[in-house]
Formats: sequence, structure tokens, C-alpha cells
Amino acid sequence: MGMVGQALRKQRASDAAAAAELRVLLWWLGHGLVLAARFSAALRSQITRSLTVEISVEDGPARHWDFDGQRRLVATSAGRAEAPDFAVRFGNSGHALRDLVSHDAVDAIMRDRIEGTVRVEGNHLLLMWFRGLFRKVVPIGAADPPRRALPGAYVAHDPAANGVEKIIIEPVVRQLDPQWTGAWNARAKLWIVRGTNGEPMREP
Repeated sequence: MGMVGQALRKQRASDAAAAAELRVLLWWLGHGLVLAARFSAALRSQITRSLTVEISVEDGPARHWDFDGQRRLVATSAGRAEAPDFAVRFGNSGHALRDLVSHDAVDAIMRDRIEGTVRVEGNHLLLMWFRGLFRKVVPIGAADPPRRALPGAYVAHDPAANGVEKIIIEPVVRQLDPQWTGAWNARAKLWIVRGTNGEPMREP
């Protein structure tokens, strides 16, 4: 019984340490995003919608972020949100830490979601968007490759080029013509278009 009691005490100490570390990480990430949104034009340019994101642990640490798409700012609070638009809920703090600091955090969370050890609520594409913001504050994981100009890019008019001589500029439209069924069928297959517009998506 003594060994069992010792093991339980060690487990409780380990859980408490993981919960404390997770609270620090979420606090840093929370307030880091708030400050970055005030001083980084690159980060502000990615805040285009008003929504609430939550990361939480069952019976453990939780934090949520309120994004203001109109003012392009972020506010954060400890605890769960009343009705988050997107939430990642972990079973325990140790699990949350492993996934969040993983070099492939998105893949880790989605693998655990499939296995049923993590719940992801809301539009799954927001996970990639939030991870991009996350990395601007906590540079964990592989960085996106630097952007480079395409080799041999067409940057000036070449009179000798073989092609049409006129480019017809159509008027701007906000929505596809309802009669254009082929285009609507093709659009229905583009998950990234449907997901970012908040449309319902079938499971993969």
C-alpha cells in the first residue's frame, strides 16, 4: 500500500507541475497575442473575423481569446468562454503541453482527435490559422519556408510572346451566378473556401 501511495503522490505532483506549466504557456501566449496585435501589422492583417478561440483541459487550466475583426485586436481571459466559435479540449495538462509545444502541433492534435483523446469543436481550419498566430509569439515548430520570387517570372510585356493580344477584364462580382451549376459544383469540393466562410463541412 505504501508503494501505491507513493506512486499516487508522484502522479499528483506530476499533474500539478504540468498544470502549472500549461497555465504559464497559455498566459504567455494569451498576453503575447494581445501585445503583438497592437504592434505587429503582419499579425493584425490576419485578424479578419470576429470570433472566440478556447484552449482548455477537462477540470484544469483554460484560456480563451476574443478576436475583433473590425478593430483587428485581441483580448484574452483565463477560463472557458461562454460560447467559443472554436475550441480544443484536452484530457489532461500533460497531454496539452505535449501537443501544443510539438513541432507539428496541428498534426498532433488532429491525430489525437481521431483517436478520441482530444475534442476539437468548430471549424477545423481555424486550428491552422490559430497555430500561425501562435508561432508569432512562441516560435515552436518548423517555420514556414521563406517566400521567394518564382524563377523566370513574367514581369514585363514581351511583344514576341505567343498569346492573345487582349485581356478582357470582367466586372467584379460578389457571388457566383446561380445559373452556373458547373462552377457551384466545383466550389462545393473546395473545403478551404467553404471552411473559411463558416459553411458546414462533412467529415473527411
